[in-house]
Amino acid sequence: MCIVDREDGIRMRDLTQLLGAAPPSVSRLIDRLQAMGFVERGACPGSRREVLLSITPAGHNQLARIRELRDQLLHQALADMPSHQRTALTEGLASLQHTLLGQPALHLAQTGTTPSAGQPGTAAYSA
Repeated sequence: MCIVDREDGIRMRDLTQLLGAAPPSVSRLIDRLQAMGFVERGACPGSRREVLLSITPAGHNQLARIRELRDQLLHQALADMPSHQRTALTEGLASLQHTLLGQPALHLAQTGTTPSAGQPGTAAYSA
């Protein structure tokens, strides 16, 4: 749902590539999300064969609840950590960010280009 939220109007084919999953698996996932009222399918204006996906208001609300809960849990976990461990975590995350910025897959993600299935970095991007 996060990808569909970020890429409103994404084609089902593109979502399948980003997830690195088989089309039937993604179709079943979207079926379930649609049945829960979180995602809707729409016709692609340029091609009757393609399906566009969008998040519904209920989907936006669900994502907001999930993100709020995640933020609460993270804030509590950080508050419970000793100061020296928070400092070490900050330094480690800064190092990780620096390393990731040198990765080709990240540059592809920032430009909107998706690696083709099977290329290194595809799974990391979809996570």
